[in-house]
Amino acid sequence: MKKATQSAARTGDVVYDYEKGAYVSQEDQEGYQSLQQLLRSDRQISQPSVRSGSSAFAARAVGDYTTYSGQYSQALSYFAPTYTSDPFLSGKRNLTLGPVNIGLGLYQGLEYNSNIRRTAVPVSDIISSTLLNISANYRVSANNVLSFTGGIGVDHYFSHPELAAYGNGNYLLNVLPGTTLAFDIKAGPVNITIYDRMSMRPALNNAFVGAANNSSFGVFQNDFGVAANWQINSAWSLAVNYTNTLSEALGSSNSQFSRTMNSLHASLTYSPTATWILGTEGGVSFLNYVKPVLNDAVLFNWGAFVSVPLGKSTVVKLSGGIQVFDFDNPTVGPPSGPGDTNDLNSYYYNFSITNQLNARFSHTLTVGHESSINLASNFITADFINYGVSMVAWKGGRFSVSGYYENSKPSLVDPTFAGTGYKLTQFGVDLYYTHQLSTKLRAGAGYHFGRADYIGVVGRDADQNGFSFDLNYTLTAKAGLNLGYRYFITNYKQSTGDSTQTRVILGFNYNF
Repeated sequence: MKKATQSAARTGDVVYDYEKGAYVSQEDQEGYQSLQQLLRSDRQISQPSVRSGSSAFAARAVGDYTTYSGQYSQALSYFAPTYTSDPFLSGKRNLTLGPVNIGLGLYQGLEYNSNIRRTAVPVSDIISSTLLNISANYRVSANNVLSFTGGIGVDHYFSHPELAAYGNGNYLLNVLPGTTLAFDIKAGPVNITIYDRMSMRPALNNAFVGAANNSSFGVFQNDFGVAANWQINSAWSLAVNYTNTLSEALGSSNSQFSRTMNSLHASLTYSPTATWILGTEGGVSFLNYVKPVLNDAVLFNWGAFVSVPLGKSTVVKLSGGIQVFDFDNPTVGPPSGPGDTNDLNSYYYNFSITNQLNARFSHTLTVGHESSINLASNFITADFINYGVSMVAWKGGRFSVSGYYENSKPSLVDPTFAGTGYKLTQFGVDLYYTHQLSTKLRAGAGYHFGRADYIGVVGRDADQNGFSFDLNYTLTAKAGLNLGYRYFITNYKQSTGDSTQTRVILGFNYNF
């Protein structure tokens, strides 16, 4: 497992950051930097500190909600303990039942939301969220480990359960991403992980282009797969991963987005000095939609990547290759389906440079071009640029600024299919400041501005301003309180559907 980490395997999956109200990678929280993490995180349109509900969402990521069809290899993403989803435990195990180590954490949240669907006619409610986090492992032998980790909980809407994203608002089941049963095997220089991951979660308002502008619903996803990492020698490492993914869009009106995908990805890396990394990666995915509205496809990508340190404070990363998407002929045309007959035979690239000026100041610049599958057409192609600055302002205080720009174009611009055919340009900026007021109390404040300009759809051009404030208080070594405030203003330029939303969130977490 140590060798897998040294060969650029990620050491964690996602955790829920209740200070920011968003799922973030464990490496992001710990400041961990690895090639695979940076290749993926650098290409995102926006990961603002004020993440709880902002409309900044990469158009090229909308259709790829399985995340397995992209050109950045998933082969290194499944080795122990990559499936850790540990919001409260921080790796702690507090119970032992014979040979089984168990960690338990409880979160109870209460939220007031003034505009649940973020519409021009607001409907408010109070929402209760209860979550139990479990992390258990059993060492079968010196080289074999059986693990289960996950977060399972229930949301309750007190006044309007019919407005829940999916299911019955009285009993809205949530299974956090990263909930996994896995069996890790070490056979000499080869690490093997057999895993089954499951999640059931609400989709963001604009996470699916095919959805109405202010709608939200749920996604059930199950991933079963096998990953193997062979540390050939001290310099060479080969990783291969197979995944079968079932994605179910909950709700009959969204059934056209349900699909299965079988993916095989591989990555070969060379790092003789453990300072620079050269590699090649790629894979093939077989995409099949359950309902014949969107087109089945075979998705292929292959390319190379390199990460080189320049001195002691700068890292340059470059990746690029080809993308070939071969779609079946459409069986359904407008207005029931997009009727897209376009295939893709193109290229992708991603370039980023990260510079640590001193102990207090660091910044990252990323530019890229890539295509991904879409929901209102076969695929979407985007050019993007991101810039982020992080600064330790003074003792106890940290300030960050990030900006993003994306220009995206679908393979077919036809607004007759669910009114969603468009070209999109979006840009924005995020600011966040956090300060450790005392050993037990931390405060944070943030601002988000985003603009989205659509060509081909009337009434969706919009500006959004978001404000946030957070207080986090440590009661004991095992318990903590979180108070969050969010305020969002969305102004539509060509319609009267402007909306505001206020959220007040009080949370309590406890490690048994």
